[in-house]
Amino acid sequence: KKRLTGYVVAAVAVVALLIGFIAFRAMRAPETVAKPQVQLTIHSEPEEGAQVTLDGQVWGNTPVTVAGLKPGEYDVFLSHPRYNRAHEVITVTNALEQTFTVRMEPLKGYVSVETRPIGADVIIDGEKVGTTPLLKKELPVGDHTYAIKMENYYPIEGTISVEELFTHEIKHDLRPLEAKINVFSRPTGADIWINNLLQGKKTPAEFRLPPGQYLVSVYTPGYNQEDTIVTLNENSNETVQLEMKPGNTPQGMVFIPGGEFIMGADEKAPDERPKRVINLKPFYIDRFEVTNEEFKRVFPSHTYPDGEGNFPVTGVSWSQAMQYAGAVGKRLPTEAEWEKAARGTDGREYPWGALFEANRANMKDSGTNRPVRVGQFYLGASPYNCMDMAGNAYEWVMDWYEAYPGNTVVSKDYGQIYRVLRGGSFLSDQFDIRCAARHFDRMDAKRSDYGFRCAKDVQ
Repeated sequence: KKRLTGYVVAAVAVVALLIGFIAFRAMRAPETVAKPQVQLTIHSEPEEGAQVTLDGQVWGNTPVTVAGLKPGEYDVFLSHPRYNRAHEVITVTNALEQTFTVRMEPLKGYVSVETRPIGADVIIDGEKVGTTPLLKKELPVGDHTYAIKMENYYPIEGTISVEELFTHEIKHDLRPLEAKINVFSRPTGADIWINNLLQGKKTPAEFRLPPGQYLVSVYTPGYNQEDTIVTLNENSNETVQLEMKPGNTPQGMVFIPGGEFIMGADEKAPDERPKRVINLKPFYIDRFEVTNEEFKRVFPSHTYPDGEGNFPVTGVSWSQAMQYAGAVGKRLPTEAEWEKAARGTDGREYPWGALFEANRANMKDSGTNRPVRVGQFYLGASPYNCMDMAGNAYEWVMDWYEAYPGNTVVSKDYGQIYRVLRGGSFLSDQFDIRCAARHFDRMDAKRSDYGFRCAKDVQ
């Protein structure tokens, strides 16, 4: 009986505990289920890498993902060294994954492009943006590639770094594509000169040259030298055919026939009087003034700037000119020979005719202010095709300076002190480059515009 009572008590206790547990669970609040967090991804355009500040907190550089945001509005600021600072207010919803893209306006700079010649295409970052002159073209701040292209000219490529509100200036002289010239002669195998410089080839030969005007000459012993002026355009292809005639004129010289010509002038400077007829024997005279390169062959110590081998030698005294002429088997021309070679037989004022024209001679009005390549002013050729008889360099001649026979105006006896120079120079005005104009100086004078050319007797 006692045992049964114990079992009953235990069962009652278990039931009581079970009822209490159920009641306790019934009294507790319902358990909350965890919700997934919102993830916000922020991008920037036109490029990523902008620093993101969200509600005052820096989250890194775009693209950046921010987790744990509650729905609502947020201030977003983006900063980038090449863009203006951007601000947007974004609205975050309950969507689990959200993406926002903020557009930034680039900082601006400018570029100006100038070329010679004008009219070249300007290409920036692979896109044509205009033609030269291109002024203050707006570009985003940063590094850019550029190209300049023009037909018949070599293209130019480069890079620029554009800064905010700064104008980057680009200036280029465009280099033209070379022209091709083929030189033929009859007979073949002739030496070739281009602008009075001997080339290392014989006819037939091909050359590539920058655009411009060239004097092309061919010569072979037993024939007279033949010349022509050729104008080469960019990327052009020209052919020169020269036929030489049998003769004995030395290379680089021209034949001046004997006979009468008009020398002097009555209405100009007193020392040019009287105007008269002179009869000369035939002679040869250099077509060009003696050049630096030629002078150096005789005087190895002579120096000159690079690229000026075919410029007239200047700063030369009469004595040096005489020494050079003797060394090459020639002589200086007389005043009368020089004047006939310059003006022909008709007594003209200038080698090319009666009227002054500045584009025919290298003189003060030409604006060069220095010697230029011999023959460059080929429009000023004399009737015998001698070059630079007016301007470029004064030229020593053989004669002492004195009054002409029959001159009743100049009575002074100058004695044998001064030698004559002819033709004027790059420093002379139009009066002093006339065919009849005379200049004189001491034999040892070496003025910077004094040069010479040679003559030779006809055997």
